[in-house]
Amino acid sequence: MSCKNFGVSGSESYIQKSERLGYLSTECKLCGSNPPWINNELVKQVLEEKLEKQFAQKVVGCKKCSPYFLITNTPKSKRHGFTSAGTQRKKCCQCDTVFTLPDFKNSAALKVVLDSLLSKKEIKTAIKESGLSARLYYFYLNKLALIFSNFSRINEEKLLTREYLGMHSEGRLLELSHQRGLYALFSAEIDSGYILLQTHNLTKHLFADEFIYHEKENTLAANIKSYDLEEVLLARYQQNLKRNHFEQLIVGDLKPIVKCNAIYPDKVAYIHFQLLKAFTGKVGTYDHFIEHESTLRSAALMSSYVSIKSTRANVYFFLPFIGGDESLDGKRLGWWNDIWFSNRVGAFCPITCKLKSHPTFTLNKGDAIENFYQYLDKSINKNINSMQVIDNILEIYRALYNYCTPIKGQTAACLLGLSDRTYQPEQLFDKALQQITAE
Repeated sequence: MSCKNFGVSGSESYIQKSERLGYLSTECKLCGSNPPWINNELVKQVLEEKLEKQFAQKVVGCKKCSPYFLITNTPKSKRHGFTSAGTQRKKCCQCDTVFTLPDFKNSAALKVVLDSLLSKKEIKTAIKESGLSARLYYFYLNKLALIFSNFSRINEEKLLTREYLGMHSEGRLLELSHQRGLYALFSAEIDSGYILLQTHNLTKHLFADEFIYHEKENTLAANIKSYDLEEVLLARYQQNLKRNHFEQLIVGDLKPIVKCNAIYPDKVAYIHFQLLKAFTGKVGTYDHFIEHESTLRSAALMSSYVSIKSTRANVYFFLPFIGGDESLDGKRLGWWNDIWFSNRVGAFCPITCKLKSHPTFTLNKGDAIENFYQYLDKSINKNINSMQVIDNILEIYRALYNYCTPIKGQTAACLLGLSDRTYQPEQLFDKALQQITAE
């Protein structure tokens, strides 16, 4: 961060193509860093795919003027008659486009699919007991995901008027049956633990074999069992040093999921943090607390470069740690002499700002990502073998976790001010359906 080349794409002090450390990188002669080359076209294509899935699956509003939740403003509309089937039509006040409000007629079938997820039934069993054909079961599963995702994003637009937003991001390996699995990044709002965004490494795109995940080694940093916080941090630095390069994040031998490809986890970081700009683009200032993982550092900095330069944003490493007696107050650790502080939920290292005395950090809930991961791990059907089903199920469970799962008495949505009650899953379905059909 102190290097004059921070955020500079072209500099005379760069060696654009260096293999000094045994991998293809751009070397900065000012600070000595060697960030590895990233396939920009791969990131661009998968980013567009994830952007479409996360924010463009709108069933409400004028999609010509506002194709994305959070990113584009939704203009006002007025009633404009009915279709021949009796469905309400509306007319956009900005572009005069006429559109039809969503009409989910078979709510009973949607609830049958929801119940099958809650009971954790195998897909084949769920389809058989539902009385639906396989095609209709997956059709309603997709509709259910659309209902919950639209409901969630509509409510999340309230966050964009905030003066401040704090976020906490960590990655997890979600293991499935038959040695299948996926790596995903999760981001939560720091006060409530509300899950804002989840991005996994599966894609429908085809890339050259060298860019497709084929590994057996595992370089995930593991927390050692110790009550000594400094010892835990130093162990994580040492684990990173054993990699071929600091961003070499690989998660073991995973068998492929059908009809899709898995990209390397480090690329997911560049995609995920770009998507997070949907939440940070309009708020006043924001803090981003990222897992103490070298792979995430450069991606988080690149995505927030403009905001960091204009002092709108700060990025911190964070390591959850509870139970030790040691307190870090500006302790220098690691190969870059990173400065670490600690409080009751863990250790913090400012990446984008200098702190000389023991600061007060806004992150006071260090277990949000772990809580959601444990919820997913217990809830998800481990035999799923379809990217589309995974996408749908993850979005459904995100809504159910945020609105239906109390942590210490209150749901994340209540704590964030997006809900005034704890819903049962079927109640949340009724509320979501009512809200999006009224838009």
